[in-house]
Amino acid sequence: MQQLVFEFGGGYLILCFLAAFLAAALLYTGTKEFPESYKSWKYGLAFLRFCTVLIIALLLLTPLWRSNILKTQKPVLIVAQDASSSVGDFIKKDASSYPSELNRLVEKLKRTYQVASFSFGEVVENELPENFTGKATNISELMESLATRYAGNTLGGLILATDGIYNQGSNPFYMANKLATPVYTIGLGDTSIKKDLIINRLFHNQIVYAGDEMEVQADILAKNLSGKKSKLSLYEVEGKKLNLLKTEDLALDRPDFFTPVSMIIPAAKPGTRYLRLVASTVDGEVSALNNKRDFVVTVLDGRQKILILAQAPHPDMGALRQSFNANKNYEVKSVLLGDPIPELADFDLIILHQLPAPGRNFAPVYKQIKELGIAHWWIAGAQTDFKALNTMQDLITCNISSNLGAESEALWNKQFNLFQWDQEWPQKISRFPPLQVPFGDINAGNLGQVLFFQRIKNLATNYPLLSMGEYQKSRSAVFVGDGIWKWRLSDYQIHENHDVFDGFIGKIVQYLSVKRDNRRFRVLVNKPVFDENEAVNFAGELYNASYELVNTPEVNLSLKNRDGKEYDFLFNRVGKGYQLNAGVLPVGNYTFVARTSYNGKEQLAEGQFTVQPLQLEYLNLTADHNVLKAMSTESNGQFFHYKDMDQLWPVLEKSVTLKPILITEKSTRTFLSMPVLLLLLLVLMGLEWGIRRYIGIY
Repeated sequence: MQQLVFEFGGGYLILCFLAAFLAAALLYTGTKEFPESYKSWKYGLAFLRFCTVLIIALLLLTPLWRSNILKTQKPVLIVAQDASSSVGDFIKKDASSYPSELNRLVEKLKRTYQVASFSFGEVVENELPENFTGKATNISELMESLATRYAGNTLGGLILATDGIYNQGSNPFYMANKLATPVYTIGLGDTSIKKDLIINRLFHNQIVYAGDEMEVQADILAKNLSGKKSKLSLYEVEGKKLNLLKTEDLALDRPDFFTPVSMIIPAAKPGTRYLRLVASTVDGEVSALNNKRDFVVTVLDGRQKILILAQAPHPDMGALRQSFNANKNYEVKSVLLGDPIPELADFDLIILHQLPAPGRNFAPVYKQIKELGIAHWWIAGAQTDFKALNTMQDLITCNISSNLGAESEALWNKQFNLFQWDQEWPQKISRFPPLQVPFGDINAGNLGQVLFFQRIKNLATNYPLLSMGEYQKSRSAVFVGDGIWKWRLSDYQIHENHDVFDGFIGKIVQYLSVKRDNRRFRVLVNKPVFDENEAVNFAGELYNASYELVNTPEVNLSLKNRDGKEYDFLFNRVGKGYQLNAGVLPVGNYTFVARTSYNGKEQLAEGQFTVQPLQLEYLNLTADHNVLKAMSTESNGQFFHYKDMDQLWPVLEKSVTLKPILITEKSTRTFLSMPVLLLLLLVLMGLEWGIRRYIGIY
């Protein structure tokens, strides 16, 4: 189907014809230039002028020529090869000719089909693998990637060559229908169950506190080793030295053995501890690589210490204490004003409940808190001296006429941005019971932000209920209201847990008690432990005397592993800071030193991290052809053993989905892009000019 389309309406076409007619008529009607013998020629010349002007006028309307073109399209046939090390080990041992056979098959397919080749392991590559060294296998990611890449395209089939072992992502069987094309699977690997002892899964806390106990849990698997014995040992790695921490005997009493093992050890010394769990090898094991797992635990110097200093006993103190005790990262102590007060410098946060209070000598205590720069949280209510409170903080100002006032609900301020919160908290906290708030004017200052406003008798006010901010290098908060204990009870009554209450209390404590980093030069690695296939990234910041970011000097970084090998890098300047991608590093423990010089003074930043081996490919060495057969059956494909790969070709030839199809493509062209039309214009104008010259009127 072909069609001429104008962007303007039919009225403009009539104007084009009128313009062409007038141009021809005005030039050739009534002219006396023509010789008598050539008078009849003027009608032909008028026609030529009419055609020329008409074509030019029509081109000004930007006409389009639309046509439908029938084309034959070959469906895409995808060949995806597993490039993981488990497949590589199998090829080296039992199928060394397989890669060349696969390449010959692909070349043969390309002569008939539109072939796209991919390899996959932990990542998907748009080519067949040159080597088989992938540290993980994620078949579902391949299927997701192909479904996205070929969305809207005609897929004729997928040839998937793998051993069926996947150790990342979801079960590929559930992804087989996502491509909406037959999946032809080629089974690689050895399906026989081998003798093997495996540390399958490992569970441990990444962060523990000095003085606590840390638990290491491991799932131990053993196949075809019934009657054998092994020993599970936990070591601490210090350079090339292994210090034994604990052992457990393993009696492998059945062919398909499984047992969880738990080991508890003290977390005595702060710092990064490098640990290794080893199961002693058993005679006849196919591999000892999966008998060992390395991991790292960071032991912190201590918990966040919180002091609740109160004017008198109150249920609010109990609610806060229970909330803090639910978080093992907090260590809380309660003291009443008038009792012996512990060393304030030992605490990260001090909660001042109903303080200052009338008639109580609180000023010396607050002076010490202020001089030490300790974060503090005022909780004011019916027993608070608000005039004194106004002189001790700048987050709010209070003009209270009665400490016993009205009931107020909490109205969450969604403009608050000092920390991130759960999106459900505002709605859930709005259901908490009202608190007793003093009666009077309470106004927010300019040094903080309001988290909760007061809502009194369903009327939203600008009176702050909870404000937070930072002043003179210390962070503080002010909560005005009695009865916060009701919120914790209500949280359990509504949700059967204390997650909402403990969650936002924890966020407040985290904001207030975070320690200020006053270093002028900082270099941080983005995490303490990397897998061996991950790139190691660093970020650096340099501050001048006014704590403004600068990045004029160069920053060098030196990495050193436990064997003493050094790697040197130079940071890139990005924005006002520094960034460095050190790439993928060999397995091991590393220390780093970053150096720069600013205003004649050398600045240093140090740290450490670990690159751990990725052992996923050695946890399961038994090929799983059942999942491949299920994928092929589910997608109307077919399973082939790698030795029968030559049988794949005749099956593909008979496949309906791989037959060429006719498609219609819509083509739209402007007349200005058509050289024939431009040539016609030149012919018309040239012919008219030539005739006029010939008869002598030019």
